[in-house]
Amino acid sequence: MKKLLFLFLLLPAVFLSAQVKNPKVIQFSGYALTADSLMGVPFAHITILNRGRVATAGPDGFFSFAAVEGDTLYFTSIGFRPSVYVIPTGLTTDKYSVIQLMTKTDIYLRETIIYPWGDREGFRQAFLDLHLPDDDLERAKHNMERERLAELGEKLEPDGKEAGQNYMRNNSANTYYYKQAPSQNIFNPLAWAEFIRAWKNGDFKKK
Repeated sequence: MKKLLFLFLLLPAVFLSAQVKNPKVIQFSGYALTADSLMGVPFAHITILNRGRVATAGPDGFFSFAAVEGDTLYFTSIGFRPSVYVIPTGLTTDKYSVIQLMTKTDIYLRETIIYPWGDREGFRQAFLDLHLPDDDLERAKHNMERERLAELGEKLEPDGKEAGQNYMRNNSANTYYYKQAPSQNIFNPLAWAEFIRAWKNGDFKKK
């Protein structure tokens, strides 16, 4: 298909070249601009089809090169539709300028999905080794476990409220035994009952 299009574009140039007995060399210049905003098409390629020469526009779309009357020019640039311009014959001057408008086009590539697994067995092993991270609910359940809370309670320092309550409790106990010796557990029957129970259970035996 591309070869047929190339031949179709080349036929007018060959026909015109045959008509021109003594082609005149001219200085062909101009701008390659976008059709919608008239902005320069940077580095657009201009191919002289009938002579196989290629010229390149500048960053602002300006081009200038030597051409011959009847040359067929093929304008191309990535993101733009190709356009064709034929230099007229019978010019009265050796300089000729044009403004070539080019229309933008979208190029869609086929979707390509890249997988990190080399083969089917690699996918199976990756699936078996997959460890999904816990969501917010699972992390909340883990943080509210009794063992975790007990461990945190042993390591964390008391906050202001808890420290204040401990101070008031100790101060109240000291006030209760003000100017007298505090009670001893040796006279506490509950402490004696706990001691006897531990003695019968063998808690004091050497292990």
